[in-house]
Amino acid sequence: MAWSAPGLFVVTQLAVFTNTLTTLNWGAEDHKFAFWTASATPNYGTDTAYGSAPWNSGESSGAGYSTGGPLLLGTTMTHVSGSIKFDADNIELADSTITAEGGVGYADALSNQLLFGVWFGELLETQDGLFLITWDSLGIALQDLTPA
Repeated sequence: MAWSAPGLFVVTQLAVFTNTLTTLNWGAEDHKFAFWTASATPNYGTDTAYGSAPWNSGESSGAGYSTGGPLLLGTTMTHVSGSIKFDADNIELADSTITAEGGVGYADALSNQLLFGVWFGELLETQDGLFLITWDSLGIALQDLTPA
């Protein structure tokens, strides 16, 4: 099995809600977004950190990409109709030669704690071109907090 959906990493969410990860600031601008090939299979229920299985093998590489991925800049947390929206500036890697099917956002300053995963829907490639990630208008992650 490989990528099939985006999601938030549950272990991180539970740590925030149970007050064991009190220093996580989703709006910090030291989070990163690492690109991954089709070899990664996220487990949103149990995966904990970039650099730990399965996030210790299969990271994208190539011209224009540095191991660990680019910083997420322009991060925001806002309230949208009973939901919390996390967003950041789009990612642009010019003159790149990269193959990636998705990526993970992680808190570099907090032992690489995983925040979210994004599946691109297919394997994407650049050959000395622009690798552009344009986030959805609803943001990178939207967590609905309204009662069902």
